[in-house]
Amino acid sequence: MTSRPEQVPVVTGLGVVSPVGCGPRALWLALLVGRSGVRPVRSFDTSAYASHLGAEVDDRDGRFTPHSGGPGRSTLLAAEAGRQALTAAGLAGGDLADTALCIGTTMGEACWLEAWPRETVATAPASLPADELLRSGPDQVALDTAALLGLGGNVSAVAGACAAGNYALAEAADLIRLERAERVLAGGADAFSRTAFTGFARIGALSATGCRPYGAGRDGIVLGEGAAMLVVESLASARRRGVRVLATVAGSGLACDAHHIVIPEPKGDGLRRSLEAALDDATVRTGAVDWICGHGTGTPANDRAEINALRAVFAGPDPPPLSSIKALTGHGLGGASAIEAVGCVLALQEQIVPPTWNTGAPDPACAWDIVAEGPRRARLGIVVNAASAFGGNNAAVVLAHPDLAGAA
Repeated sequence: MTSRPEQVPVVTGLGVVSPVGCGPRALWLALLVGRSGVRPVRSFDTSAYASHLGAEVDDRDGRFTPHSGGPGRSTLLAAEAGRQALTAAGLAGGDLADTALCIGTTMGEACWLEAWPRETVATAPASLPADELLRSGPDQVALDTAALLGLGGNVSAVAGACAAGNYALAEAADLIRLERAERVLAGGADAFSRTAFTGFARIGALSATGCRPYGAGRDGIVLGEGAAMLVVESLASARRRGVRVLATVAGSGLACDAHHIVIPEPKGDGLRRSLEAALDDATVRTGAVDWICGHGTGTPANDRAEINALRAVFAGPDPPPLSSIKALTGHGLGGASAIEAVGCVLALQEQIVPPTWNTGAPDPACAWDIVAEGPRRARLGIVVNAASAFGGNNAAVVLAHPDLAGAA
C-alpha cells in the first residue's frame, strides 16, 4: 500500500511479558543466551496428560492472577505489555485520549472455564451464565485492556488464532496509512490455560520433551503464554513528538489456505501467498530480506509446510537465514507473533540474529540456513515475521530498519 512519507507507520515503543522475562531487554537477553521458560506446568495438575511441560509467565507476586469480577489473565498480561510500550514511546495523559488499540488473541479469556471444578469439566453443565460467555470473547480482552490503560481511540480485537499478533500489526499499519489513526497500540495476548492445553493434547500436538523447531526429532509444541504490544504511529507523529523510531512497518500480507481446521496445507500455500503479499506491499525484493523470524512450532507438519513456503518465495541461490524462538518462549498462541515482532525490532536495533535453540539434528526435509549455532552478527535492514495458524490463517509482516526509510 502506497502512503505519503509522513504517513509511514513506525514503531516507537515495545512492551512484552513472556515466560523468559518481563520487558524487551529480558526477552532479548534470553534469546541470545538460550534461557528457556519451559518447565513443568505449575498452574494445574497434568498427571492425566502425556506431556507435563509448559512455558508460563512468572506470577509469584500475583499481578497476573485474575480476581472475581475483574479482568482476566490475558487482559492483565496485555495491559502490562501495553504500559511498557506506551511508557517507552513517551505517551501519557492527553496523548492516550486518541490512541487506538488493536489486539489479537486466540482464546480470549478462558479463565471462566479454568474455575470449573473437575466434575463440571467432565460432564459439562446444562447451562452457562451469559456474563461468563460474554466476558470470554476477544472483544472483551480489547475493551478491558483499553480501559486499564486509559486509551480513548478506536478499539478492535482480531481473532486470528496463532497469527493474531501479526494480524493486529497489519491492521495498525493500515490505520496509520489510511490516516484513520495517528497512533495505535497493537499486539497480541493469550494466557496459559487448561482449556488450551487439553485441546492441543487431544490432537497429539504437545511435546513431552521440549520444542525442537525444524529438527529431525521434533514431536510437537510446548504451550506458552504471554503478551507483546508495539506502539505504531505515523512518522509525522513520531517526529512531532521527538521520539526515537525503532523500525518501520514496511508491509504486511494475509492469506487463508482453508485446507484444514488444524493441519497446514502441506506445500505452505497460504503462508507463501501471505509472504508474497507482504513483500509486494513493502515493495521489497526477496533478495533484500536479511532474516526471517519463522513460525517454527516444532510440529512435523507445520515446520515442513513453512520450509516449503519459504522455498517457493525465496527461490534464489542465497536465501535469508531463518530462526524460531519458540523453543524458549513456548507457543504463546495469539501472543506468539507479537512477541516475535518485538524480537524482530530488537534484532534490527542490535544487528544480531537470535538463534534457534534446541533444534538438535537437522531434518533434511527442513534444509535451510537455520541459525542454530548461536547469535549471528549480520547487517539487518529488512526482516520478515512469519506466522501461521489453525484454520489456514497466515500473516506476514515486513519490518525495516528506520535508516532505510529516512525515519531515524
